Amino acid sequence: MSQGTALPYAVMEGKGAYNRNARVQVNGAALATPLLEKAAQKVALDLGPQPLVVADYGSSQGKNSLSPIDIALRNLRPRLRPDRSIFVFHIDQPSNDFNTLFEILSCDPNRYAQHDPNVFPCAIGKSFYE
Repeated sequence: MSQGTALPYAVMEGKGAYNRNARVQVNGAALATPLLEKAAQKVALDLGPQPLVVADYGSSQGKNSLSPIDIALRNLRPRLRPDRSIFVFHIDQPSNDFNTLFEILSCDPNRYAQHDPNVFPCAIGKSFYE
């Protein structure tokens, strides 16, 4: 891309900046935890063998996604066979700092996939508005 070309979307600062500065967002989202738990307990599930897909729209650099995804998985997993694969798709703009996202998903002590070998974090670099 040439220097004179404007991006059609905003570019977020990388290197974990969002993760370090998004405490207000995570605290606000925590208020919805009971609703998320109920939804994950009651959502209709196809009990076939295909992987279950969970979408995280607007994942940014990942830190704020850990708790909600963990809550969803803890409430979905008992309703599924233990060997059924679960794909978690983290979706954000192509300019997102996906390096930091995958570092969080593989190294953070609160990562949601650390105790379930059948949970597979993935990423999609595309606006969820498209």
